[in-house]
Amino acid sequence: MHRAGFPRRSRRQAACPMAALMACALLGLGAMAGARAQSDGASSDGGEGTKRLGLTVVPRIGLSETWTDNLTLAPDGRRDRALITGISPGITITNRTGWVRGVLDYTMDGLVYLKSDQSSRVQNQLQARGNAELIPSTVFVDATGNISQQSISAFGQTSPSNDLDNPNRTEVRTLTVSPYWRGMLSTLASFELRATGQVRDSSEGGSGNSSASGDTKEGTLSFSLSGPQGRALNWGLQAYTRRVHYDLTGQDNRSSSTVGTLNWVPDVDWVLGVSAGREKSDYLGDDTSTIYGLNLKWTPTPRTTLSGDWQHHHYGNSHNAVLEHRMTQLVLRLTSTQAVNTGSDPSGQMTNYQLLDLQYSSIEPDAAKRDALVRAMLAAMGLSANAVSSSGFLTNSATLQRRNEAALAWSGPRLTLTVAANDNKSRALSTTTTSSDDLALASNIRQRGVTLSVAYRFTPLSTGNLTYTRQTSSGDGTGASLSTGMSSVYATTTTRLGPRTDATLGLRHTRSDDQSLGYRENAVYAQVTQRF
Repeated sequence: MHRAGFPRRSRRQAACPMAALMACALLGLGAMAGARAQSDGASSDGGEGTKRLGLTVVPRIGLSETWTDNLTLAPDGRRDRALITGISPGITITNRTGWVRGVLDYTMDGLVYLKSDQSSRVQNQLQARGNAELIPSTVFVDATGNISQQSISAFGQTSPSNDLDNPNRTEVRTLTVSPYWRGMLSTLASFELRATGQVRDSSEGGSGNSSASGDTKEGTLSFSLSGPQGRALNWGLQAYTRRVHYDLTGQDNRSSSTVGTLNWVPDVDWVLGVSAGREKSDYLGDDTSTIYGLNLKWTPTPRTTLSGDWQHHHYGNSHNAVLEHRMTQLVLRLTSTQAVNTGSDPSGQMTNYQLLDLQYSSIEPDAAKRDALVRAMLAAMGLSANAVSSSGFLTNSATLQRRNEAALAWSGPRLTLTVAANDNKSRALSTTTTSSDDLALASNIRQRGVTLSVAYRFTPLSTGNLTYTRQTSSGDGTGASLSTGMSSVYATTTTRLGPRTDATLGLRHTRSDDQSLGYRENAVYAQVTQRF
């Protein structure tokens, strides 16, 4: 089944040159850090992987076998039962010292389909971030890379696993490089001059298909000034200019602004501020307008933070509100944001790793330590780091996106409970859309999701996990309303077979309630991972 207007991708999806380029570029940062560390001191062996001062390299390989009764996500009566064999070599590089710091995790999934006509294929998974200090305390470079499987359309099929054959999924690769210069202007102010370049590419666009790809190129130049810190009244000035190019439509979006800020610290727990300036953008035509806003931050205790920022724009107001509270066994985070999305975030799509990484960003600012924290939490919940936790879609124009999120994690001696929910609304800003863009079919798109997970530690080496997920998408178009939804239940158990070996056994049941693309799927899967 294939709904008209929604793209299909090629079923043979191989590793692409950009994936290799991103992996090599970010691996190069780790190699540079290793060379610097080697010159600073001798190595020390022992434990997992290779360690040299702050540098850790852990290669691994995973072998998985999955039996599914619906490989192609077909309606009842036309299911394609199959065995899926996965071979997944990977590597994790972490560096916490020296002039280059960061973390890289890369996995190449080779999938072979047995008892099926589906062709074998390769998928890439990458999460990487690094910072290089080129001149001490002065010149830096930030670099991030991501490769993941994402939905093309909000109204197409959604699959519970990346190894199933889903025509509504594609591999998206994003690379961001941002050099910047920090310094002082005597004792009067500090400044930062930053340039940011980002490229996003998908397999859909690279296959020669004219369907929606979401491929973009973005460049930003920004400059900021801040008054002396530690005073009750402080000032700031921020200016930026940005250009975004959408490959499919050939459309460019340009925006720029200059904003002054004034912050007042009446007490150690409070920060109050106002802002005002001018902004120019072509989202709704070539307009120049006045922008203004308010912000506050309240920290009543070291474990509780409430912050908010609101700005007026002629194309739609923006805001960012966050409430965080941490206790010995409990972490609570509530967020609400509204802002222009130019394509750097594919309309809310995030993997389990990205979601937890965002939630813990304020708890652990160090990228390498936060990576270890996130992966430990995913292992405790029995969740895949690369599975998409929140639905979304690829766009070919700027959108105004509102996203509300709630996340709760409770951890006891043996039991871990997590709850995450999101509500995402998107509407097009540009007056030009393409026939393959979801926002050409619906003026407003709303996507909601919830994940409930209970993990129990049977022994120090064995844990069990039960997870329920629900995702829905709806849109109000000129014709009939569009909607789709999917529910999944996972039951897994993970056992440590040795110091470097883990095994996972799981069951999965999925039900899609879309009227024309609805399906049911059941699966049994097992995986063994060996680290070296």
